[in-house]
Amino acid sequence: MSMSPAQVAAFEIASGYAPADSATLWLALVTTLALLWCAWVLWSGYRGWATGALSFGAFGGSAARVLLAWLVLLFFILS
Repeated sequence: MSMSPAQVAAFEIASGYAPADSATLWLALVTTLALLWCAWVLWSGYRGWATGALSFGAFGGSAARVLLAWLVLLFFILS
């Protein structure tokens, strides 16, 4: 459901920016947090593999799942 012109005008007056800018901000925030989470998972997995606490297969599986989740998230965000 889209906003009526009166609602858009009220939003712009109250916030100081357009609703589309707000959507872009939230999408950028979600993308950034997801990328940081992926980097943390990969870094933690690498540290576990480097110290011998995690097998290479477990690390590779974890990396593949994280990268697949990242690609799916980007597909939904960019579509």
